[in-house]
Amino acid sequence: MARVILSLVVLSTCICCLPAARDNKGTEFILTFLENLQRDRHNPKLFIACPHQSGATVTINTPSNGASTTVQVTYGQVKKVDVDRVAVELRGSVKSDKAVHVTSDVEIVVYGVFAESMSTDAFLALPTDVLGTEYFTPCASIRGYMPAEFGVVGVHDGTTVNIVPSQAVTFDGQNYAAGQAFSVGLSRFETLQIQATEDLTGSKIMATQPVAVLSGNMFTACGLPGSGDHVVGMIPPVDTWGKEFVTVPLTKHTAGDIFRVIAARDNTHVNITNENTKTLNAAEFSELDVPSDEYRHVASNKPILLVQYSKTGSIDQTETDPFMMVIPPVAQFEAEYTFATVDLISDQADTTHYVNLIIRSSNKAGLLLDGHRLPSDTVWHDVTGTDFAAAQVEISAGTHTVRHLSPNVNIGLFSYGFTYPESYGYPGGLRLSRIAASCSTTTPVPADRVDNDCDGRVDEELLNGIDDDGDGLIDEDLANSNCAGNRDQYRTCLQNRCRNLVP
Repeated sequence: MARVILSLVVLSTCICCLPAARDNKGTEFILTFLENLQRDRHNPKLFIACPHQSGATVTINTPSNGASTTVQVTYGQVKKVDVDRVAVELRGSVKSDKAVHVTSDVEIVVYGVFAESMSTDAFLALPTDVLGTEYFTPCASIRGYMPAEFGVVGVHDGTTVNIVPSQAVTFDGQNYAAGQAFSVGLSRFETLQIQATEDLTGSKIMATQPVAVLSGNMFTACGLPGSGDHVVGMIPPVDTWGKEFVTVPLTKHTAGDIFRVIAARDNTHVNITNENTKTLNAAEFSELDVPSDEYRHVASNKPILLVQYSKTGSIDQTETDPFMMVIPPVAQFEAEYTFATVDLISDQADTTHYVNLIIRSSNKAGLLLDGHRLPSDTVWHDVTGTDFAAAQVEISAGTHTVRHLSPNVNIGLFSYGFTYPESYGYPGGLRLSRIAASCSTTTPVPADRVDNDCDGRVDEELLNGIDDDGDGLIDEDLANSNCAGNRDQYRTCLQNRCRNLVP
């Protein structure tokens, strides 16, 4: 008994000393806003959600004009904060100082929302503790009218950013050919934006210290000529990319969705349902036009980035419009989400909001939306060749939570919405474990967001003396049980959680 008590004390001590989990929640964010074609004088916004019952005190600074504001964020609500457009929007292919600095006393979720008339998109912000030094950009000029673009934000003073554009660009008045490397020095809160009329997908960014990267297009149709939108996403660093993905079509569209697969390493083999194997070298990408009734599995031998694009509503005469959404790999799915919808400008009364959900088929029954089981009429679609199932669920405007009864069951969640001619889309959240970095085995601590056993998965075991993931090891990479860390008590704890469920 003394040994058990000592083990629990050691485990508790380890948990208390853990750094913040590697995911999209954080206490510091440094970001910016890429240029939006529409100039109807609408300010960009930050949408801030707090997953803590106690709420959060959040301070937003815009260094370029010295403005600062502090707000209180209440649990279960979205706090919307305008930021001055002139102070935060990047313009042209130049270096500037248009950063936004967000700090909080507890972990929060932050979205950047650039809602303009007929030109809206939003992105899930990534906190500074998960940013990296290597990126490849997934821009969008798919039948676009306006420049593809990407932006970089300095997080630390004395950072050198090395850029290899995939197309010819002009930056700060200097011309650079496709593939010609050049360097830019950034201090903390300094920014740069690069634009080109040709597609900048596959441009490489290497920095001497972590930076934030956003990528997209000033205004694009994403399909046949028709209505367009500003599209943008905040891009995860290469060391968090994965090797397995599931694609889910977007509600309302009938003419399919566009997906792009981007490689970070040479000789990357990509296998996709209903497609021939594709071999990509570093910075190369493959584009897919996936029908609206197909759910596909994507697997590779080396880390890749997957991005989904909503097409113009003109292509299938639907009340939709373009947006860009980073698709997290299966290994970076979360066990619990707090996320928010976006208010669109053109017709808020006619705006509809959705989530796409992905989960292993055997775990569907334990899924909870806002503490309740999913509606009984939810339609699940099996993903061919896998044990995953996916569903599209309409949700109300506001803040929502999704979780599973079991803490080691992970869920893919993508949030998006439409009103003609505007839209938005982003992942509801994701882990940002360094699953693509070199790995060495480490001592398991519950919910540390570390691949303790170097199997490409994170926190997949329960502390229960059972081989939950079937790899021959027991309790080697632990999820957060939300229960006592004692194997003998775990079953009783889990049963009590089930009894207390909201029906």
